Amino acid sequence: MDEARVVEIWNPAGRRTGSGYLLGDDLVLTSCHVLEGTPADGRVEVRQLDTLGRTEWLPADVVWLPEQPGGAPPAEVDGALVRISAPQWRPPPGPPVRYGRITGRDRVPCLGLGFPDAARRSVHERDTMPVRGHVDPLHAMKSGLLTVHVDGGIVPGRAGWHGGSGTAVLCGPHLVAVLRAEKAVALGVLDAVPVAALAEQPGFRQTLETYGVHLVVEDIGGPVREPWTGPGLLPVVVPSPSRWQRLRDMPLYAVPGAATFLLFIRLAPSSANPAWTIGSVFASIVTMWSIARLRSSHRTGDGREANGAGLAEAVLGEVTRRRRQLLGGDKKAINVTFTTVPQGGRDAERAWPGGDFKGIAGFLEDLAPKRLVITGGPGSGKTLLAYELVCQLLGRSRYEGPVPVPMGLSDWDTTVPFTDWFTARLAHEYLQGTETTARRLLGTGRIMPVLDGLDELDPPGGGRSRAAAALAELNLFEGPLVVTCRATEYDGLSRAGERLLDCATVRIEAVGAADGRRYLIERAVHEARLRAMEEALFAPGTATAAALSSPWMLTLASLVSRSEPGAARLASLAGAADSPAARQEVRAALLEALIPTVCGSERHPPYAARDVTRWLRLLAASLRGGGAAPPDGGGFTSSRDFEVHTLWPVAGPRAARYAAVAISVVCWLPALALLGLCLDRRGDLPLPGAALLLLLTPAPLVSAWEARGRHAQPRRMVFERLGRRGGRLGWSRVALGTVLGGVLLLPLAPLFGQGFALGAGGAFAFVFGFGLALSVRADVDRGRLVAAAVPTALAVMLIAGFAAGRLGDFVGLAAGCGAGAIGLVVGVRVGLRAARSRGGGEPDPDPPGVPTPLSPLRNDAAAGLVSGVVMACVALYALRFVDWLRVPWPLAGVTAAACGLAAGFGFVAITTRQYLGVILATRGRLPWRLAAFLRWCHDRGLLRSAGTAYQLRHDELLEWLQR
Repeated sequence: MDEARVVEIWNPAGRRTGSGYLLGDDLVLTSCHVLEGTPADGRVEVRQLDTLGRTEWLPADVVWLPEQPGGAPPAEVDGALVRISAPQWRPPPGPPVRYGRITGRDRVPCLGLGFPDAARRSVHERDTMPVRGHVDPLHAMKSGLLTVHVDGGIVPGRAGWHGGSGTAVLCGPHLVAVLRAEKAVALGVLDAVPVAALAEQPGFRQTLETYGVHLVVEDIGGPVREPWTGPGLLPVVVPSPSRWQRLRDMPLYAVPGAATFLLFIRLAPSSANPAWTIGSVFASIVTMWSIARLRSSHRTGDGREANGAGLAEAVLGEVTRRRRQLLGGDKKAINVTFTTVPQGGRDAERAWPGGDFKGIAGFLEDLAPKRLVITGGPGSGKTLLAYELVCQLLGRSRYEGPVPVPMGLSDWDTTVPFTDWFTARLAHEYLQGTETTARRLLGTGRIMPVLDGLDELDPPGGGRSRAAAALAELNLFEGPLVVTCRATEYDGLSRAGERLLDCATVRIEAVGAADGRRYLIERAVHEARLRAMEEALFAPGTATAAALSSPWMLTLASLVSRSEPGAARLASLAGAADSPAARQEVRAALLEALIPTVCGSERHPPYAARDVTRWLRLLAASLRGGGAAPPDGGGFTSSRDFEVHTLWPVAGPRAARYAAVAISVVCWLPALALLGLCLDRRGDLPLPGAALLLLLTPAPLVSAWEARGRHAQPRRMVFERLGRRGGRLGWSRVALGTVLGGVLLLPLAPLFGQGFALGAGGAFAFVFGFGLALSVRADVDRGRLVAAAVPTALAVMLIAGFAAGRLGDFVGLAAGCGAGAIGLVVGVRVGLRAARSRGGGEPDPDPPGVPTPLSPLRNDAAAGLVSGVVMACVALYALRFVDWLRVPWPLAGVTAAACGLAAGFGFVAITTRQYLGVILATRGRLPWRLAAFLRWCHDRGLLRSAGTAYQLRHDELLEWLQR
C-alpha cells in the first residue's frame, strides 16, 4: 500500500469524517455516506497523510455520486469521487493504481489504512488504524458486497469504526473495494463495496477517464499464476562502436597476416612454383582467422535452451532500441488503454474486458490460447504496445514461456507458406545458425511470432487480397501469435469472413485530454513552457485536443515543444475550433516542425533542416508505385521500404546503374594500364604482352555487365562458415573446390606442362572453393552450379594456355584465379535460377547478430576489401618474383594495389559500385555521404529499421513528404 495516497476527509455540511484513497493526480475515492448532506458539485475538505503533521486541509469538489432516485444510494454502490481543487496541491509520485476483482473462492489477504473514531485525537484529527485481514468471497454472496475479516491488530467496537468509511481495501497491489460499515454479526467483520460494482454505475468510469484515471479491472484470487519475480534484465541502449573503434583492431589481424605472407615469400626457393604463392596467401589468411578466433568470445551451452536464451537476449536488445526510437529517443510512454472486441465466435477464452499498456503481458498470459490481435487507428500505438509486450515478457528475471519475436509483415510474399517465410526471416535477423535451428525452435513452441502491420500488406485502396491470404495462412499456424492491424482494415476483413481464429481482439482507445496533458508534462524538458499552454491545447472542442488524441501526435508535440520556435508554433494552434480542416492543419504543422526540431536539438547539427527535408522528400518520392527494387529480382516489396543496395530508382530507371558501369570501368583501367607499363618495361609488348592483357578483358566485361543489373545481389563473406557452427558446410565446399581443381589438372598437364596445370588447378581450387564456402548462399542448386562453372572455368584456362602459356607457369596461376572467379559468377546464376524454380534460392542468415539496413553495403564492401587484398598479394608476388614480370618495388607496389582495386571493388563489390552510382547520378540531390545521413536519420528517429530495410517513421510522415 502506498501511504502517500491515503487521505482524510471532512464534510462540513454533514459534520462527518471519513477516509479516502487517491486514485489519480487529484481524484479521491471514498464512501458516499461520508458526504451525506453534500450535493454533487458541492465542496468538502481533504488532507493528505503525513506522519509529521505538515499537511493542511485543502478544498475538494464532489464530482461523482451514485444515482439516488429514492433517497440514499443502495449499500452495494456506496461510493463517491471527489477532486482536490487547491492550486497548491501536488500529487505524490508513484505508479498508477491497479484494480482487481476477486474471482476465486479462497480467502485473499488484504490491507487497508483509514482514520476511524477509535483513533480520534481531536474533533478534526484522527490517527491511522490499519485493517489487516482477509476478504472472504463466500461470505454474504447475495448482498453484492465483499466481507472483510480483521485478523490481527486492534479491533474496536462498532462505533469505533466510524470515520473509517471510505478506506481502500487492497489485495496485494490491487485496489478491490472501499470500506462501508461494520457488520452486526461479530466484531471486526466489515462490509466493503467492490470497485468492479462501482465501475458498472453510470458516470463512474467516465468520471475517472475525464480526470486521467484508467479503470482496468484484473481478476485475482483465481488459479495461481507464474510468480512475478520483478524486473530481471534492464537493457541499456548502448551506441554502436565508432568507425575508428572498429578500425583500431584491424592491425591486430592484418600485421600478423602480412608478416606470415612475407616470411613465406622470403623463404621461397629460387625455383618456387605458383603453388608456393597459394600456400603463402593461405597461411596468412589462416593466421588472421586464428587470431580473430582466439580473441572472440563464444557463448557457452548448446541445444534448444541455449539457442532460446541467445535469441531472447538478442530480441530484447533490439526491441528496446526500437521502442526508444519510436518514442523519439525517450523511454517514457503513454499508458494507453484497450478494450476487448468480441468477434462472435472462436474467441480466445479468459480474455479480460480490457486492459492497459502496463498490464499487456498479464492480459496475454491469461488467454487460452495465447493468440492476440491488436487493432487501433493510425498512430494509436499498436506497434509500441506490441514492443511493450515483448519487453515485459523478456524483461523478467525468470521467463520460461515462448520467446516473442517481432517481425514486420510488409515484405511477406503470401504465396510462400508462413512457417517458411518466418523461419527464414528469424534465421536472417536473429539467429547465428541455419534455418534448421529456427524451424526447430518454432516447431517446439519456443517462439511466439509478433507480426506487425497486417494492414501494410496491401497498398491503400487496393483491396485486401494479400491480408486475407495472410490470415488464411496464420489460421493454419496453431502456436501462440500476436498480430497488429489498423482497426478499419481488420473490421473490413472480419465482415468479409476473413479474421484470425481462436484469438482475442482488442482495440486501442483514443487518448483522453487528461492523459495527454499528463504525458506531455511528464516528458517535458521545459515544464513551465508546457504548463502555460496545456489548458488551451486540451480545451474541449478545439482542434488541438482532437489532433492530440493519439500517441504518435502526442510524441510529435512533445518533441516540437522542446524548442522555442516549435513551442511558439504549437501555442499558436491552441484554441482553434475543431473541424476537419483545422485538425489537419495541426497535424501538418507538427509534421512540418518535426525535422527542424530534430536538427535543432543538437549543438552542432551535421545537416540543415532544409537539406534533411529535401533529401527525405526525394527518397519518399522514389517509393511511389511499389518502391525500390526487390532483392534478387523476385518477391514482393512494400512501398514503405527502401534498402541501401536497391536505391537506384531514386536517380531514375537507368542513370545510377550505368554510373555503376562507369565506376567498374574506372576501377579496371589503372590495373590494365599499369600492367601494360610493366610488360612494356620488360619488352613484352606488343607480343606476347598484348595477348596476356587480352586474356584479362573478360573480367571487366563481366563486372560491367553485372553492375548494370536491376537487382544486384550484395556480396558477403561469412567467415562463420569455417567456424564451429557452420564448419561442415564451409569445409565441404572447400573440399569440393579442391576436388574440382584436381580434376581440371588432368587435361591441362599434357597440354601446357605440370607447372602450368598445378598453378591453374591450385588457384582455381582456392578461389572457387573458398569463394563458394564464404560468399555463396546455402540454398543453391549445387549440381547445376558445378555443371555450369566447370566448363566455363576450363574454357578460360584453355584460352589462357593456348594464348600465353609459353610465358611461364605464372600464367596458369593467373588463369586459375580468373577461371575460379568467372566460374563462380556463371555457376551461381545458374544454380540460383534452378533453386528458385523449385521454390528455393532464399538468402542465408547474416551472422552474427541482428542485421541493420547498412549490413548489405558493409558486407559487400568487406567482401571486396578481402578479395582485393588477396589479389594484391598475388600480384605483388608475381611482379617481384616471376622472372618475366619482375619490376622495381615502387612500380610493383602501385600495380599490385591497382590489381587489388580492380579485383575487389571493380569485380566483387557490386553493391558498393551501385551505391556510388546512385550518389554520382543524383549529383548533389542526395548527400555525398548517403549512408551516414541515413544512419543519422535512423538514430534521430526519422527513420526506423525493419531488418535490412529502412522505413519512414510513420505513414503520415511518408504522406506528408510525398505531398
